[in-house]
Amino acid sequence: MQNKPHLTTTEGKPFGATWLITAPWAHPVWSQYALALYDLTTPTDQPAVIHLDGATHELLLVALDPAHPATSAQSLVEGGQVQALSPPNHGYQFKAESHAAAMSRLQQIVDEIEARRLSPDTDFRAEWDAMFRDAHSLRR
Repeated sequence: MQNKPHLTTTEGKPFGATWLITAPWAHPVWSQYALALYDLTTPTDQPAVIHLDGATHELLLVALDPAHPATSAQSLVEGGQVQALSPPNHGYQFKAESHAAAMSRLQQIVDEIEARRLSPDTDFRAEWDAMFRDAHSLRR
């Protein structure tokens, strides 16, 4: 199954993309995760806090409350029904040549999770950190 992101592209607003990932094998209590990609380059009224010089994008992966299952990535973004568990499982700021390049990098992660070669769970931070050696971890 090819999990496609929901894109937010409004002129003058930061670009964003959100994937809904279902991985019941990754944790015994929750099975859904949201992976969000944020544009750090578009100026806004509240400037982004940049932790990595030259960072262009940020990702956050959160587990979702099983009492409030999501039906699609679009429902996560537009429905306002996101019930994310805290803290986020993973978060990084990184550099990408374009929004398409950043999306491609995250799509590879989604594909790896769906193939069960990468776990979204926090117990696998070392694997995530290895994939993002060029990034700034938001855990630090």
